[in-house]
Amino acid sequence: MNKIESDSVWELVVKKLHNSLTSEEAAEFERIKDTEEAQKKLRQARQIYSKSSNSFYIRKIDKEKNWKYIHNQINNGFRIKRLFIHFLRYAAVFLVALIIGILIHKVFIPEIQDVANNRIEMEWGQMGKMTLSDGTKVWLNAGTVFEYPATFNTRKRSVKLTGEAQFNVTGNEEVPFEVKTKSGIVKVYGTIFNVAAYEDEPTMAVTLIEGKVTVESNEGNLLATLHPSEQLLMNKFDGSFSIQKVDTDFYTNWIDGKLLLNETKLSDLIKILKRWYNLDIKLMDEETGDIKISGTIIKNKPLDLFLKILERMYGVEYKLIIHKDKKDEILIYKK
Repeated sequence: MNKIESDSVWELVVKKLHNSLTSEEAAEFERIKDTEEAQKKLRQARQIYSKSSNSFYIRKIDKEKNWKYIHNQINNGFRIKRLFIHFLRYAAVFLVALIIGILIHKVFIPEIQDVANNRIEMEWGQMGKMTLSDGTKVWLNAGTVFEYPATFNTRKRSVKLTGEAQFNVTGNEEVPFEVKTKSGIVKVYGTIFNVAAYEDEPTMAVTLIEGKVTVESNEGNLLATLHPSEQLLMNKFDGSFSIQKVDTDFYTNWIDGKLLLNETKLSDLIKILKRWYNLDIKLMDEETGDIKISGTIIKNKPLDLFLKILERMYGVEYKLIIHKDKKDEILIYKK
């Protein structure tokens, strides 16, 4: 069987699993379904289908007509390369430390209850949600280290964060809740906010969704008070900071497995994808990193689909390099 025929069988099998065959394609599938080639690809596709439920999907938005074109291409089923199989290794799985079991129909697994340890490390490619002893809910992004006491004392509720987390703090006017990072301290009594403080990022970002927070230096000096829809960006090297009004959805929807993009530079997006997929993505020239992207990325289709969008819309190409002794790489070039 030649390459074109093999790809045709593969496409029929994939569409069969996704219930998207046309009447003509359904008839063709019935004709070839018992062949050795079809059975082989059916086994492969079922494995892929079962492993990719939490990976990326590119959803169209009205802002750019090109997204409608790409969305239609995805829905109609364009050719899937063999490279697709490799990318399934990076379908991001939502895990929480010390818990077993996954709910298929939810983005996050059930909350952790009665956590005994006081440190959680989310590996690259993992995300999780937990509830602290006072009822405060915490969502942890990939590559985050979170330290907390099993039980808070009566004077202060204090946790430590390296990475990114979103907090829904149980209100208590008598006992403040504080998040300590290497750059500063975020203090609240009861509110919803997001803190991004990765070690490899030059800035710390505090984004307030609801309520009020204060940001202090690590020496305890008050730096700023934030109100809803405000974001503080702090330079981790010199301590300087700025406050701006933002659309909080763009900084907080990751807890629902979404990335909302609004003229987002590809170089910034790549940093997130590297964490979510636990692989090394390299932009081979600065011009490619300046590409601006708008749209929504949701975790239920392979990363390969996003890379196809880059190829079709922005004139780039990509290459996957498989390694045995280190992370696999994706190289993105300007055509």
